[in-house]
Amino acid sequence: MSAISDRPGADLLGKRVTIRLRDPEGGFRDIVGILESETTIRKRDGSLAQFAPEKIAIWREIIAPPEKAGRGAPLSLRIREIELAASAAWPAAEQVRMGDWLLRATGKLTFRANSVLPLGEPPYGNPGKPLQEAIDEVVAFYQERQLTPVFHIPLPTYVELDEALALQGWQKKVLVLVMVTDIKPPFDADESDGVWEVEDAPTDEWLSVQNDHGVKEIMKRAPGIYVGLRIDGDLVAVGRGANYEKWTTLNRLFVREDYRGRGLGRELVRRILQEAHSQGATKALLQVDTKNVVAIKLYQRLGFTEHHKYLYRTYQPKLQLSESC
Repeated sequence: MSAISDRPGADLLGKRVTIRLRDPEGGFRDIVGILESETTIRKRDGSLAQFAPEKIAIWREIIAPPEKAGRGAPLSLRIREIELAASAAWPAAEQVRMGDWLLRATGKLTFRANSVLPLGEPPYGNPGKPLQEAIDEVVAFYQERQLTPVFHIPLPTYVELDEALALQGWQKKVLVLVMVTDIKPPFDADESDGVWEVEDAPTDEWLSVQNDHGVKEIMKRAPGIYVGLRIDGDLVAVGRGANYEKWTTLNRLFVREDYRGRGLGRELVRRILQEAHSQGATKALLQVDTKNVVAIKLYQRLGFTEHHKYLYRTYQPKLQLSESC
């Protein structure tokens, strides 16, 4: 290995590195992963390894070959990568870590922004304490905020966590399919009759097309691409893409009912992917209710393939939340 300097600096944060450390008893040991700080690395299994910079013998950045959407690493880590990108695209107002569980709270709007997302190693995601104690603290966290406790459970990574919650009476609410694709230019020519518009924030008119005013603040917390198609002066199709690292997450895709059947949905997705690619995204993901067979078939025709599923489980569900993502 050849090092650029004695130790990796702040410019390498978020990069994959390998570090060889001097062992106090002689010899060396290696750690590999994503540099999260100048003294910590996030390893492949999701755990955090600490190191003393003065113990570094040599290090280097790992330059990975181009990645394909949803491929190239153990399934649990691919799922984690995708779930982090989707969460970053729909950020909660309050985000609290409990070990490797991410507790998200916003208000009585959506499951994603008001749920616990496990991110650590299987089988339970490493909450940093005994499972039952962690579940009890989750319940208290959401009840203090007058919210229904909800778990967001990526499958199959946390199937044992799901089974444990089911045994305790947590109710299954929504099963969601996550689909992915590589963004592959050049893009087909635009076939629509109207004028495409692209903004970096949602306008009131854009929000009105599918009455999205309730989740405006959530969307504004993440940089986004807001695409709209205007025909005869009216916005008839809208969609959003939010970039995180090499991913763009597509959501709020909508074509007005009286304009459906003209291929505008396909054009809408193509336009968002084109704009996202121009801002550095090379992979795309979207989420769709497993019951929405029509939408799933459309996305398959557009090149999206199934990656994994996740479900929501609620504790004593009394509030009606919608899956907005």
